[in-house]
Formats: sequence, structure tokens, C-alpha cells
Amino acid sequence: MNMNEVLQGREVLCKKMRTFVVLLTLLMHGAAYSSNGFVYDDDPDALLGSSHGGLAIWDYCYGKDDSAILPVDPRSLVQPGVSDGKAVHFNAYWRDCHVDEEAVQEIGTPETCGELRDVFYRGEGLMDTGSEDVSALFAGSKYNSPEAVGGISVFSATQYNKLWEIWGGYNERPENFDELVTNRYGSGLSIGRNPYPLPGEDPNDTEGGSGQLPEMFTQMRKPDGSWSAKIGVTCHGCHSGEVGTPEEGEGLGFLFGGSSATDLNLFLRDMLPLGYLASAVTPLNLTQVRGTNNASAVNIAFIFPEKGLPSIPDILGILGSGSTGSMDSPTWWSMGHRPVKFVDGLFPMDAPRVDAVFYSPFLGLFGSFTGDLGSEARDWMRDHGPEMNRWIETLKAPKYPYPVDTELAEEGAVIFHELDLWEDDNNIDIDKPQGNGTCASCHGAYAPRYVNDTDYLATPELEGMASYIVPLDIIGTDERRALTNNEAMLRAGSRNFFGYPATKGTDNDCGPQNQKRLRGDRELGYLAQPLYGVWASAPYFHNGSVPNIWEVLKPEDRKPIWERQSAEKPEGVEGVAIMGFDTNLARAFDDERLGWKYQEVACEQRSPMLFPGITCSKRDKHAEPWLLGILKAIFGNVLAAWNIIFPPTVTDEQIENRKIYNTHLYSQGNQGHQFTSVLTDDERFALIEYLKTL
Repeated sequence: MNMNEVLQGREVLCKKMRTFVVLLTLLMHGAAYSSNGFVYDDDPDALLGSSHGGLAIWDYCYGKDDSAILPVDPRSLVQPGVSDGKAVHFNAYWRDCHVDEEAVQEIGTPETCGELRDVFYRGEGLMDTGSEDVSALFAGSKYNSPEAVGGISVFSATQYNKLWEIWGGYNERPENFDELVTNRYGSGLSIGRNPYPLPGEDPNDTEGGSGQLPEMFTQMRKPDGSWSAKIGVTCHGCHSGEVGTPEEGEGLGFLFGGSSATDLNLFLRDMLPLGYLASAVTPLNLTQVRGTNNASAVNIAFIFPEKGLPSIPDILGILGSGSTGSMDSPTWWSMGHRPVKFVDGLFPMDAPRVDAVFYSPFLGLFGSFTGDLGSEARDWMRDHGPEMNRWIETLKAPKYPYPVDTELAEEGAVIFHELDLWEDDNNIDIDKPQGNGTCASCHGAYAPRYVNDTDYLATPELEGMASYIVPLDIIGTDERRALTNNEAMLRAGSRNFFGYPATKGTDNDCGPQNQKRLRGDRELGYLAQPLYGVWASAPYFHNGSVPNIWEVLKPEDRKPIWERQSAEKPEGVEGVAIMGFDTNLARAFDDERLGWKYQEVACEQRSPMLFPGITCSKRDKHAEPWLLGILKAIFGNVLAAWNIIFPPTVTDEQIENRKIYNTHLYSQGNQGHQFTSVLTDDERFALIEYLKTL
């Protein structure tokens, strides 16, 4: 027997042992939740029911003493072998990044409900705008510290109060300034207090100030806890947004971790003449369409290893990786049911640093280059990254606010879990994914009848768990995000602070999971997301290219160029009022197709989104103008080229045109998910009705 055969035999034995350990764990903990009111206990054979996402161990602690010992986190049960022969398939697995807490210098999973609550509330203080310990991008909670470069990423309330001067058409600060700000930049106002001082106010004499900031901003605190009159940008600009109003349903209005509709680029452009230093990145368009972002461009940060110098091959590989382009961030309320994170499963879910990478005080992004100050910044992330992540994981999806046709929804539940889209020679041109070929095989099982069926899941604790990275040639959606994160970028990430280099080479290696050495034979692709609250997370696909669920399920109905409905202008506005997308359900939501209302846009010259013959074609919605093909090749192979080579947004008309979604553009294709073409319209209506219940 040669060495290769010995190694192969050892790998087979290791896989069998891992499977045995997983199954033993399931036997030991299978009853851990059985008497705690989980959805699958009420009626084990029911077709309707949902936990609405969140974190199972957090749900477990409801009504329990702080001393209660936490059960196993169901995500940790997603190990090789657990889905072998099951209808629901997993090919990306849980990694415990905190096996050696001393090595990574971070707290791991709490052991009791009290410890979990303590971590949660610290995370809430960091993430909930207006709180005493709130944090902001590139500042953490230490905006004026040396490691945050003395506040380079924050701006003053004085600057903020002068935004109306940039808009034009006003002789004085409008009385409804707060409303106009939130409309113009598209963030939304929470019912929680998020104050800032109005002109002439001292924030410490007015409990922070009389103004109300949209959730994409928050006022920072000084080290002594007093208000600073300095405002930072929060991650809620890309990861949270408005869905309906509180009057339209319980829990509606501004949703943490929901559907963003902001235009952060517009804000940076407006702040540039007011002297905001961070506006220097305005030419590096962070996004080219309102409601999308490019927050996944971690390839730039990975150039700098935690220790030592970057390698020349890694630098060249990253510089040649191109841009990930337009993104629509996944919902936070599904993180508790995903063992890996981001749309392509780039990192383990137990790697909290990378979630909050842009919250690191600025010098923490540059590895060993920034010496002790960079180390101080990374220490802040070690202390607070796990806290922020834990708060995010506990969030629940909003419940659908309108009546549901129960009989039709039950039909949809059966279709979702049982209809093999490849049977009867359907989809013969598309490889069949692992599992039983149903929606559930990729997105997870939700209905109690199937959650309790061992043909679907090894244990009911895996309810709603989704951890199948669907290969690109099966899912067929725009490939730029997956391909841009190339092997060089992934290798560099494994040496970067945010890639947990202390775990490299261990059984729980928490570096980028798509490295060839870690993924093995698994093909690159996109992670099928859990579908909790999917009704409230339009538009769809990882790039936000499809406006409703109907068109996800019926590809031939998709439009190449479309624009969401804008909000109504406030009454009595005389000056300029740039409005964001309408998020009022009564006016703007299509409850039949499950998504936001929109209108198709003709291919006519409308800068900066539409240039016939260059960025769109009148002849054939699938035709690609030759110049656009050249530009896509450049964007896909030169780092930041997509960000720079783009017409500037200057005029009000150009600002309005950023609402247009043009699927001809780089990274914005709306192709894929073609296998649902075999559904009938009746089946689609039933599936949509079922998805309303999740």
C-alpha cells in the first residue's frame, strides 16, 4: 500500500468517525428542545409553522433562569455525514473558531443562559443606535482614539445640519429636515431615540439633541459617556431598512437586519463639499444602484496579513481579482440557521470578526504595518466582535401582516418539500443538486411534518437549517461575486487578522472556507439562504436583480431594466426633495407576486445607468453591447476598476436614475434559478402563499 492509499484510507476513517460523533451528539441532545414549545412540538404532523429564524439557544432561554445550562447550538450539528441520504443536503459545515480561546483571544459560546444574555446585551449596546456604547464604521466605540485616527470616519453635527445647503432650492434649513434626510438617503427612522443636536443646541443639555437621525447614522459618545456631537455611519445603512409602517403590522417599520434601500454614495457625495474626510472615497463608487452595496469587497482588506509582509503573489492575485460589484446583503434574522456566512459561504458563522470588519478602528485594517495602534484596534474587535455577532443572530423575521389562504399555503408546503423539479425528465439540461431535488433540498425544511421526518433531517433541531452551496452551473446566477473571491484572495485571507490565522491548519480552520485545501471537491457557488421572512426581503438573488418571488420562480417574466416605485413627496415641500423607494405596504407592496411594485424601464439614454449601445440593448434583452463586454472583462480582472470607471452622479436627474436596476451591467445579471421554469402558475401561487408563513 502506497502513501496516497494510506492517506485516502485515513480520510475515509476520519469521515466515518466524524459522522459517528455527529450522530451520537444527535442522540444525546435530540430531546434537548422537545419540551420547550418549539414549532415542531405543537403538532408534529402540521404543514404550517415556523420559528421565524433567530438563534435556537436564545429561544431556549425564554423564561429560564440565568443558571440554566445551554443546549447544543443546532448549527454545530452540521458536520460531514449528517445529511447523507437525506432530502435536505448540506455541503458546508460548522467550524468552532473558539476551541482554543487563548489562541484567538476571544470569548467562545456561552455555557449558561445568563452568560448568553450578558453577551447579547453588550452587543445590543454596540449595535442599537443612540445607546451609550454605540459603535460606528472605522471607529468602533472609540471614535476619537489614535487607532481610529482621531475621528477620520465621523463628522460633526454642524456639518450634518448644513446638508440642506448642498441640496439646492432652500433659503434656510427646512423644518422637516429629518424627514427629507431619511428620504434622500433612503435609510428610515426607528421608533427608538437616535438623537443629534440641532443648530445651536448642546447635546448634553438636551439628552443628545432634539433631532432624530436615520438609522444609517448615530451620535457617538465621549469616553466619559457624554454626548459628543460627532456622528458616525452604521452598518444599518447596508443591512437594515424599512418594511411597511408600525400601523401596518406588528414589528413592521424599521427592521434591523432587513431590506436596505439606502444610497450611501449620494450621502458621501453631498458631504464632500462640507469637508467630511471620508467623502474622499466618493470616486470609489461603493455602489452604483440605490439599495445595493459593495460591502463584500473584503479582498482589499486581505492584502495585509496579521504578521509580516504581504506576499507578492497574493498582492498580484488580489489586484487581479476584479470587483464583486453590486450586492444585496442577506437578512440577519437567518444567521442563526446558517453554519457559514455571506452569499458564497466565505467564512464560518462562528467567525465574528469578519462580520464587523468595517467597525474596526481604522488602523486595525492594516495588519502589522500599523504597529501597536493597529494591535489596539484589533483588540477592540476581539473584545466586541463576538458581542455584536450574538446580538445580530438573535433577531427574528417579521411575520406576514396580511391574511393567508391556509389551504393554499398547505398545498405550497407539500410542493416545497416534496416536488422534485427534476422528475419526469424535467430540467435535463441542468445537473440535479444533492438532496431530493425540491426547494427544501437547498433551502431547508420548515414544516413540522418534514422537520420531524428523518428522511429529511437527522434531527428536528435542524429545522430551517440551510447550508448547501449550490454549484454555479446549477444555480446559474450572476457569477461575479463567487469568481472574484479567487484563490489568491482566499489564501491572503487565511493570514489576515479577520481570517483567524491562529486556527489555520486545525480541524476547526476558520479561514476562508472556499480555499481549495478546505472545500476539497465542493464546487464554488452560492449559499442557498434560509427563507424566514422572505416576503420582507425583496428584491431577490445575491445582487438584488429580481424584484419579486414570482419572477424568481418564473424566469421568463423577468425584466432586463426596471425601477421600484418611489415614495411620495412630503406635503408642502417647495425645494428639492429626492425621495427613496416607497416602503409603505399599502401603496408599494405586491402581495400576489410577493415583492415591491416596479415599472419596466425602456432602453433610452438616462445617465448614469442607461446608454443604448453601451450599457443596454433595444434589440434583444439578452444581447450584450460589445463595449459593455470589454468593460466587464476589465471590471472582472482589475481591482476597483468597476468602482472608478463609472459616470459621476452630479445632477438631480442622475440621482433619480440611480434607482434604475439595469441587469445588463456588470455583476447585475438576473439570470439563473432556471430549474423553477418547470413549475405551473398554480404551483407558483401555492409556493408563494406558503412562503408568507415562514
